[in-house]
Amino acid sequence: MKLKFDIKNCYGIGELNHEIDYSDNNIAVIYAPNGTMKTSLTKTIVQLLANKQPCDDFYPDRASSAAVTIDDAAINKTNTYVFQSEDTTDGSKQISTFLANAALKSQYDAIYGQLDAAKKALKRQVKNLAHSTDCEEEILAAFKTSDEDNYFDCLLLIEPLLADPNNVLEYDFTFNDVFDKKDTKIRDFVNENQATIQQYFNKYTELLQTSTFFSSGAEAFGTTQANNLVKSVGDNRFFLANHRLVLRDDRAITTKAEIDDIIKAEKERILTDDEIKRLFTTLDDKLQKNEKLKGFKEVIQAYPELIPELVDYDRFQRRILCGYLKRCQVEMSALTALYRTHKDALKAIVERAKTERSEWERVIRLFNTRFFVPFTLELQNKSDVLLNNSATPELHFMYKDGDDAPVEQEKKTLIEHLSTGEKKAFIILQNIFELEARRASGQQTLLVFDDIADSFDYKNKYAIVEYLYDLKHSGNFQMLILTHNFDFYRTVVSRLEAGGNNFFADKKEDRSVKICDGIYNTDILKNRFLKRINRRRVFIGCIPFVRNIEEYTGGQRTDNFALLTKCLHLKDDTPGIVMSSIFDVYKDVIKSLAGETIDFGADNYLTALFEEAEAIMSDPNEVEIANKLVLSIAIRIKAEKYMQSVLTAEQLAELRPNRNRTAELLNIFKKYHATDMEDQCLEMNKVLMLTSENIHFNNFMFEPLVDISILHLKQLYGEVKRLLGEA
Repeated sequence: MKLKFDIKNCYGIGELNHEIDYSDNNIAVIYAPNGTMKTSLTKTIVQLLANKQPCDDFYPDRASSAAVTIDDAAINKTNTYVFQSEDTTDGSKQISTFLANAALKSQYDAIYGQLDAAKKALKRQVKNLAHSTDCEEEILAAFKTSDEDNYFDCLLLIEPLLADPNNVLEYDFTFNDVFDKKDTKIRDFVNENQATIQQYFNKYTELLQTSTFFSSGAEAFGTTQANNLVKSVGDNRFFLANHRLVLRDDRAITTKAEIDDIIKAEKERILTDDEIKRLFTTLDDKLQKNEKLKGFKEVIQAYPELIPELVDYDRFQRRILCGYLKRCQVEMSALTALYRTHKDALKAIVERAKTERSEWERVIRLFNTRFFVPFTLELQNKSDVLLNNSATPELHFMYKDGDDAPVEQEKKTLIEHLSTGEKKAFIILQNIFELEARRASGQQTLLVFDDIADSFDYKNKYAIVEYLYDLKHSGNFQMLILTHNFDFYRTVVSRLEAGGNNFFADKKEDRSVKICDGIYNTDILKNRFLKRINRRRVFIGCIPFVRNIEEYTGGQRTDNFALLTKCLHLKDDTPGIVMSSIFDVYKDVIKSLAGETIDFGADNYLTALFEEAEAIMSDPNEVEIANKLVLSIAIRIKAEKYMQSVLTAEQLAELRPNRNRTAELLNIFKKYHATDMEDQCLEMNKVLMLTSENIHFNNFMFEPLVDISILHLKQLYGEVKRLLGEA
């Protein structure tokens, strides 16, 4: 496989043209200092995958173009996945694609396909009646008797209830005007006003008992039953067939109009009762004050006979839901009959799925055992997720701190309290679901990682490397790893055996990005310095390292340490130092150099230093550490020369011995010239900040040298020369 970039003016990348060949290795690693190209390249790829045109955010008038291809074909969401290192959204939606045993899932899908068609037919009808929802969640919440019950089980439970009118209420209001989906507003109002509602219920019941038409108690005949009666004789055929209804007071009813009048008169008698009106006004006034309950208020005003139902709010909800289902009995019967036919087979499949030691266990165990975070992951509704395409996995996070028992936490709360590194581990978890789904499917995929190990401690950093190793050997991934962490770069190149597919990214002054062959992935000091000691530029670059060794072994009072310090600062006898004197110190400190020779022993040190610095200014090599070291030393000495040329002998006499000479000179320089030479003080500050980390380095701390762009050092060297009048 060959991955090719052809990018121009996209998110800070002026131009990038490069091809990576994965023929011999399925991993490629690019080290890029911050601000070079990592995020810009990743964003470009993300935009292309979303079928959007990448651009330059800050210079929209620049002509932008972007082509990223795999074997000359444009990348797409199927063959490319960008590891979202900052996204905390729930990636668990992918988990059901790889959790189930394939054979079991095939059996389940065959049955569920039939059920799903019948289920959708019922949901459409219920949704039309409820106006604002299909009520599936409400049916489950209202009727399930155990955690094992699903939507179909609830329908089986509801079916016989529909035969009893006392279980059914048929109204046409919008369901969510009366029943909150999350029970956060209306239920609160009902609970807060339960005393008034109870009084209303008691008075309403009393008035029913005095009615010649309605009745209450065990054999209640209220407004609901009356409405059902009216519906049953609605077309007047009952009366046209010479039937009649005889009431308990012996009145005979022979037309629908007569029964309508009786019911209307009885309702008016009840609802115009002074106590009923007073209680209704009390509730209505409270509803008037809450704009969010406007829909509920309108329903109660339209159907005041429903107020007594609020005494048992949950039963009221169940009766309304039953009312919807009774009016959809054809669709409901078709679905329940189908479910009865396949229920035992589905149950057997689910029970077997629960016992399967499948991929989900491996993924959960992978995260829980490899990553060092204060929480563990659990998947609760395993059987649903294993088989049901519509099921949402319930990922539970158990937080553990010290010896106390684990405490379950909501994802949102957990994320708010995690450290940056721990949050990064959580984000990795989200991506793992997607990656494992692709691994299980065998889908050939380019995986793009942007600073995946950023903010990690070493334990989790190595856990990431281990996981990348697994992906490398999975057989269906090619990886592009972008990082600005040099230690991580070296670790990945070494442990994942990146071979020739390791690179350095350099950003030129014209904003173009060049991808160079990677270096420094082995022992830098041994292979890039000591083995090349006969190169004058490398020889000078060794001075800080050898000085550190002498400091560790002999201390700061030895002649060797004093000589090398004079090479890093401009002291009285620095101009007289020759290269052979420095080499004598090298051989004394590093015994392995005893048999080595140099060709430039007679050269004056300062002359050689500045000759090499001038050569580096035109050297196109952007990553050579020796170049950065030589420039840093040259900048430091020229800066000291400049400050000494400005300060008087009396002022220079304030220098304290055995101190950092550059810092001491700068303090004195600012003491006398902070006002009249403000710009020069800023330049000297820049010298101190930019060069100190480069000059004082050792085998374990050379990343600043790799990370800093030599363009900054070249610019600073030119500025210091201008202050001296040399440019």
